[in-house]
Amino acid sequence: VLAAWSGLGYYSRARSLHRAARLLAARGESSFPADAEVARTLPGVGPYTVAAVLSIAYDLPQAALDANVARVLSRLACLRRPDARQEPHRTLATELLDRARPGDWNQALMELGETLCRPRRPACAPCPLRSACAAHARGVVDRHPPPRSRRAVERVRVALTLLHDDAGRVLLERGVFPYLPHLWLPLARIGEAARGSGRRVGALRHAILHRHLEVEVYARCVRPRALEQAAGVAPPCAPKARGRERRVFTRAAVARVGRSSLLTKALALARLNPAAR
Repeated sequence: VLAAWSGLGYYSRARSLHRAARLLAARGESSFPADAEVARTLPGVGPYTVAAVLSIAYDLPQAALDANVARVLSRLACLRRPDARQEPHRTLATELLDRARPGDWNQALMELGETLCRPRRPACAPCPLRSACAAHARGVVDRHPPPRSRRAVERVRVALTLLHDDAGRVLLERGVFPYLPHLWLPLARIGEAARGSGRRVGALRHAILHRHLEVEVYARCVRPRALEQAAGVAPPCAPKARGRERRVFTRAAVARVGRSSLLTKALALARLNPAAR
């Protein structure tokens, strides 16, 4: 699942999807439940997922409220930002829902927010809701929804070391890097004085939520036996910690595992790109 998800970000969603599928299989179910209360018991399934799936897959009258829909509704009725219960947007979305075609209605609002009612420079002229839009009538479209306070950007220096042999096999570890603990990555050091081992092959920038990583990438070619020995050494930050492991991967194997675009970028700098699937 993580291999198929690689590069998309929000990897906890992929893990939740996998857990939910296993739970349904254990119950003898072969499809997503059509009952909202049952669906909410699945890992990673919240109100938006329940409403989107049930309305689109089963034509059930559920109003799906994502960021795009919330922005459309904020402008349509000049609403404040939704609270923790997603009100007053959830109530308005339910009132407006086309119960004859709920899936099409939800997708139309999502698409409207994505393509016309954009966060910046909205295209009001072709919008089918322009005549009913309170924000447009008052000339305050740019003020809705009101801006939220943003979390301060955290800048993090990282040094990655790609330990590899002449055959292109590379040593990776997971369970160590704190921001992507479930994905395979090169050996990493974090901190202002962090340095890798071997020759420096380049630098890159990578964002993980509010963290902006400034990454230096190093590569070091070693003999196959040394690479395998390094795989048997536990990560230094927590030698006996559960879930932390190192493994030697061929290029073809790297293409089949869950990997962040951070690993993909580092491999490209070192010219150790994984084999095509």
